[in-house]
Amino acid sequence: MRELHERLRRTAREHEGRNAEPSAGIIDSQSVDASETVGAESRGYDGGKSRDGRKRHILTDTEGLLLEVTVTTADVHDSKAAPALLETFMDQPRRLLKLVWVDSAYQGPALAKAFARHGVRIEVVRRSDGHRGFVVLARRWVVERTLSWLSRSRRLNRDHERRLDHHAQMVWWAAVIRLSRRLAADAPRWPEKRPGRLPRARA
Repeated sequence: MRELHERLRRTAREHEGRNAEPSAGIIDSQSVDASETVGAESRGYDGGKSRDGRKRHILTDTEGLLLEVTVTTADVHDSKAAPALLETFMDQPRRLLKLVWVDSAYQGPALAKAFARHGVRIEVVRRSDGHRGFVVLARRWVVERTLSWLSRSRRLNRDHERRLDHHAQMVWWAAVIRLSRRLAADAPRWPEKRPGRLPRARA
């Protein structure tokens, strides 16, 4: 499923006139409640979001297309999961990632070491002082929109998977569905978008 998404993602980027591999990305996470099918050994409590379940950590490009995902228990801090997320993505051949935007939760020596190993620079996007409530933040809104798209999938608005890797596969599946629909919307249709073809007259 991941390989299928990789091919669709590269195609979508090339259709937009971009390089198949991105040089910049955004990281964020999302905690979701777990159903009764999720065992206690693979779930945790996120006190900040008041969620009892799991957390999906994602890396996207600047268009919001999914690059990588990892799933942990909800009590795992973002900075602890990000190194493995980056390593999994950068271990693949022909990666060009050089810059990643994050929020202020992504700090610490382990995280900095992982990014430095691959020559990737971190840029923290912070909220402006004095703002309350929801604020659209530069760059970060893109990954937050992707998380919102994923939440629209019935299988992802609540965690039902017994295993962490199964949950990750559901994320890839939801991303494939959305990306294939996006590509299909840009495809030429008969007869309106194919030159030289006329609609057949009805009897």
